[in-house]
Amino acid sequence: MKPNRGTPWLFLSPFLVLFTLFYIAPVMYAGYLSLFIKKRAGFGAAKEVFGGLTNYIRAFQDTDFLTSLLNILKFGVVQIPIMMLVATALALVLDASKNRLQGVFRTAFYLPYTIPSVIAGLLWGYLYSKNLSPFNQILSSLGGGRVDFLGSDIVLWSIANIVTWTWTGYNMITLYAALQNIPTDLYEAARIDGASPWQLTRDIKLPLLRPSLLLVLIFSIIGTMQVFAEPFVLRPLGYVPDNITPNTYLYLVASRDGNFSYAATLAILLAIFTFLMSAVFLRFTRRGGDL
Repeated sequence: MKPNRGTPWLFLSPFLVLFTLFYIAPVMYAGYLSLFIKKRAGFGAAKEVFGGLTNYIRAFQDTDFLTSLLNILKFGVVQIPIMMLVATALALVLDASKNRLQGVFRTAFYLPYTIPSVIAGLLWGYLYSKNLSPFNQILSSLGGGRVDFLGSDIVLWSIANIVTWTWTGYNMITLYAALQNIPTDLYEAARIDGASPWQLTRDIKLPLLRPSLLLVLIFSIIGTMQVFAEPFVLRPLGYVPDNITPNTYLYLVASRDGNFSYAATLAILLAIFTFLMSAVFLRFTRRGGDL
């Protein structure tokens, strides 16, 4: 019986239709929209006219957009390594422990990820409040001054703390699952050769954990470029600049300014920038082998 070559496409068709409607089509429409500019037509009215690459040229001259990219770069350079280091350490500790509380700790570390970003932002907004913050109350009781966690100088790092608190447990579970898949024969052979627990970690666990660490790194870069909910929720509670992150700025361009074509341009440039960042890191970290 001759196989029907159309059968695989029949099974793939639901995914392909949804993928086209909700991913490919919006991206193509955003690209189309980015080619138009708002032009005043008199008496305060404005209309969309074809502008070619005008919006793209404007974006590279937009100090707010460039500042938001710089902010997110600083954010990622500090936040991603800290989060990965903590997640890796927690995964290694859980993998090495064999007590009955292992499941409890695993659930406790993962729990912050189950809390929606908006709720997490509100919770930390209370903890950051200059007058209500328990952190400031502790500092005051110790004779120290109050800290404005939502002040212009440290608000970016306050947001980084929320993101780290939320995503560390998720990444820990990913790394812990990878550790569980390492064959136990390797550990037994190493122990017979006299390897210490530290040597097991350094020479077996961490090298075999490298593909998962790269995966976490790439996902973290992509997630960092998409930070939006935390700064948006904190805006009414303190000084959070419009250009604190690219997504916050382009949202305000669309919703507050009503300039959807320019917002689409910024979204496309952000997607390209995210892709380039991920590709560079992936190429740089894959020198020693494949994922």
